[in-house]
Amino acid sequence: MSNSRPGTTRSVVEEFFRLVGGGELDEAIKLLAEPLDWFTPGSTELIPWMGQRTTHEEVRDFFRQASENMTPEKFDVHRIVVDGDCAVVLGHFQYQVNATATSFASDFALELQVTDGLITRYRMHEDSYAISLAFLA
Repeated sequence: MSNSRPGTTRSVVEEFFRLVGGGELDEAIKLLAEPLDWFTPGSTELIPWMGQRTTHEEVRDFFRQASENMTPEKFDVHRIVVDGDCAVVLGHFQYQVNATATSFASDFALELQVTDGLITRYRMHEDSYAISLAFLA
């Protein structure tokens, strides 16, 4: 995708996942609005990168903490469903918790909203209970 905006909802979402998957986090973050409505459910006491994020720096910290604490084993996007400025990304992931060497897996649904070529809303729906158990193992 070029640097011109706006892109379609689908193209912005696909580009975001391509960049994150390719390790191009700084470029991916450029596709996020600021402030941003980002929420990943889970215990912030147990897993500090869960919870609300609103700035690029907080999202960068989310990815930094997650990568320091977990090793990805699988991340598959099965389908992207688009309705106007909203997209739902369906998939499956598996990670290993570095501290416990315990793997966990979950199907996920990620709700995204794109406004003027930028992601303005990011809501992850996953099995946060299984994730917590892997950190407590």
